[in-house]
Amino acid sequence: MIPDKILDVFNRSIKTVCNNIACYCNDPISDFTRKRKLPVETLIHFIIQMQSKSLNSELCEYFNDIDFLPTASALCQQRDKLDISAFQRIMHLFVNAFDDYKTWKGYHVLACDGSDVNIAYDEKDEDTKRQNGNNKPFSQFHINGLYDCINHVFWDTSIDTANKTRECAALMEMIMKHDYPENSIITADRGYEKYNLIACCIENNQKFVFRIKDIDVFGSILSNLNLPDEEFDLDVTKILTRKQTNETKANKHKYTFISNKSEFNYFGTKEFYKMNLRVVRFKITDDTYECLVTNLTRDEFDLNELKKMYHMRWDIETAFKVLKYIIGMMAFHSKKRNFIQQEIYAAILLHCLTNIITERIEVEQSDKRKHTYKVNLSTAVTNMRLWLRKLIGTEELVKRIKKYLAPVRPDRKYPRNMKPQSVVPFNTKAS
Repeated sequence: MIPDKILDVFNRSIKTVCNNIACYCNDPISDFTRKRKLPVETLIHFIIQMQSKSLNSELCEYFNDIDFLPTASALCQQRDKLDISAFQRIMHLFVNAFDDYKTWKGYHVLACDGSDVNIAYDEKDEDTKRQNGNNKPFSQFHINGLYDCINHVFWDTSIDTANKTRECAALMEMIMKHDYPENSIITADRGYEKYNLIACCIENNQKFVFRIKDIDVFGSILSNLNLPDEEFDLDVTKILTRKQTNETKANKHKYTFISNKSEFNYFGTKEFYKMNLRVVRFKITDDTYECLVTNLTRDEFDLNELKKMYHMRWDIETAFKVLKYIIGMMAFHSKKRNFIQQEIYAAILLHCLTNIITERIEVEQSDKRKHTYKVNLSTAVTNMRLWLRKLIGTEELVKRIKKYLAPVRPDRKYPRNMKPQSVVPFNTKAS
């Protein structure tokens, strides 16, 4: 059956890393060389299947035989040897192992965004330290992800410090590393409106659709182009320069000055950098507009298709919500930064495994139903954990996935409820 074949690929990816564990541990000479109750393959499987319970409860549930039940101290000693690159490599091997991914007009639609994750406070860790409105300090990681909006898998991720200023740099690193399909279009919101990033896409032949600030907003790509205050779909040329001459000052609609303080990597020995862009502006309410910049041609995608593509970007927000509140990527089992990063990557792996399986299970639709239905991912994650621990069989897994469905309501809208989130304390986890 399909889940068994996918699980075989998943297990092979883990085994490949374990067979070369010297490349993914702190001390390649001595780490994971002695026989222990927790060999590295078991350790990785255990971390991936962690829930939101206390560490001792997790160990008691996972290891049924008391003779093989390790202590929490033994677990931490083994985890301390394991580098996070092991999980990154497993994800790369696993996600890239399939050739039946769905596309739209021949393209993978990828969304890039970031999300904050609160972690246990450590006053000595300046990199993760932040302050709230009451000047009370707390610790936080920032996760950058490149997410497939059609197939619902993460192609690339990175964990950054609490400072969000590296979001564009993280995406540029992903583009240059290119651990995702060649035929991809990257979408991103207004936080990624940077000339350096756009030039990176152009120089690396990367298709993109970025939301940008409106024509009357200072600092917008469109602000100095004298564009009409209406809907449009236009081709524009931006000439970037660090020179301030009489010509560049007199033709601000033609030249865009880039100060020495602003990072731009693509001047080289040239004084000017020319970029040809397509910009579109369309109404979202009676008095507000949304603007997009892209290098896609009108022959490839018309205005309505660009709007649809950018709307698909919202799926990465849903993916982060699933990671945090369904898979449990907020209830960490340690204060150690390395252990927390292990659990973040493990949660992303479980998310990818669940979606790769559920996307390949056909959900029966009925004409008697008002809505189209899809897999209920919350219940699917629960059943995936039971299946991975061999508490239910593959046929039972498929039946349960098909049984628990959720209606698709594409036009449903709610105001976004932004609430501050705190880390889950160790003494309030489920037993």
